[in-house]
Amino acid sequence: MTFSIVAADPDANEVGVATQSKFLAVGAVVPWARGGVGAVATQSFADVTLGPRGLELLEAGLDPQAALDQLLSADEKQELRQVGIVDASGRAASFTGKECFEHAGSRTGNGHACQGNILASDEVVPAMAAAFERATGPLADRMIEALRAGQRAGGDRRGQEAAALLVVKPGGGYGGNNDRYIDLRVDHHDEPIEELSRLLSLHRLYFERPHEKDLIDADPALEAEIRALLTRLDRLDPGKDLWESLSDYMGWENLEERWAGPGRIDPRVLDYLRDQTGRD
Repeated sequence: MTFSIVAADPDANEVGVATQSKFLAVGAVVPWARGGVGAVATQSFADVTLGPRGLELLEAGLDPQAALDQLLSADEKQELRQVGIVDASGRAASFTGKECFEHAGSRTGNGHACQGNILASDEVVPAMAAAFERATGPLADRMIEALRAGQRAGGDRRGQEAAALLVVKPGGGYGGNNDRYIDLRVDHHDEPIEELSRLLSLHRLYFERPHEKDLIDADPALEAEIRALLTRLDRLDPGKDLWESLSDYMGWENLEERWAGPGRIDPRVLDYLRDQTGRD
């Protein structure tokens, strides 16, 4: 009762999994990924050990098809399984057992594999693959577009409940010392894919670092506006200068990844300040 995509963006050194299911907290079961190695989706009477074991095989040098063959060779229930694997270079493989509940199927393409079972029609998986191939932008956005296309084609025939998005890359996680670049879950929701997209927007606000070219140098007029905004929020500390107060506020609001240093500000932080004072 799940559809998913595993995908890679070798240029960005990203791999990931996106999934939706009429299954509570699907993100706790289906997605597995390791930065610089690959990603695995395990579903349909899922054997969750296929995730970490598949990643170990990829890291040992096996290509996705060889890894998949080895994983399933000793599995007495392989015809009930559905698994998708992609490596960091974009090679992909997918397996749908003959006893998976219809509609069930797999499709692989350049840099991705899509798979689903208990689907409303046999158009769901092809629609996902086509949407991913047409989409542009970061890997996370393209995978969400694949989920949306699958849902438009009918999705899980039992309905919607949960969705998850996992994207990893070496050093991509918070603080730069882990690979969990994006790790978002919607465990129970009427429209989990759209809620997942909303969470991705929030993730980018809080955790993406600004591009140097986008930073604004603060002239006296902008400094005066920032001072007024912080004053309205009661966050201008009289014992600190303007930029120390701004830094403290950004840390309080979990925006520290967007700190640009004294004299400069990320435009998204400026918009955030304006929005917060507008709400007040």
